[in-house]
Amino acid sequence: MHPRLKNCFSCGQYANILFLLFAFCAAVYYWSIERHGVELVPLEVAAYTIETGGFVFMLFSLINFCKIVRHRYLMKTAMLIYLITEVVIMIMDFNADRLDFYESGSMALNIGHSIFSAAICFTYLSLEPKNPHLERAIIITETIILAGMFGVIFHLHVYISLFANSIAYVVFFSIVRFLHAQERIMVDCHGDRAREVKYRSDFFEDI
Repeated sequence: MHPRLKNCFSCGQYANILFLLFAFCAAVYYWSIERHGVELVPLEVAAYTIETGGFVFMLFSLINFCKIVRHRYLMKTAMLIYLITEVVIMIMDFNADRLDFYESGSMALNIGHSIFSAAICFTYLSLEPKNPHLERAIIITETIILAGMFGVIFHLHVYISLFANSIAYVVFFSIVRFLHAQERIMVDCHGDRAREVKYRSDFFEDI
């Protein structure tokens, strides 16, 4: 297996750890506004700086996957779409005061974001189809992602969905890194040596 493959999983894990921190900062920021009417500008700056760092790690993960892993075009395209979508949401939220159509507490946005994220996660099955270890990791991840929709019940911001996503993907990449270290998952990468199979027959030995 390609020695740099673990960088793909590591960057994905680091990205979502940063997203987890961002979601926490955003939750505190909005709580401060709604509860005390105080905008904590330093916290807002820190939150978006952290999120930008997460996008950088996500981009590194995508670039490494494109360079190292053979095929998996659906997964790679899905990763790119997910990255672009999250960046768009960040930009729209940053300019929420100027956008009349955008509402971060929208039920449609929260539910749509969770379902969209779950669909993206399914594409990781292409890393090694029919691998039961990977399938179980996907099921756990999907469950956590879809649990983010419960934020709608409490009319919470879309960051609750992002928070659930971050936890889910941190768990997912942790499991995949473990499976990779234990060689329980084998991903077809560029530069891998082809497996040679030699066949030998004794049919003509007695003739």
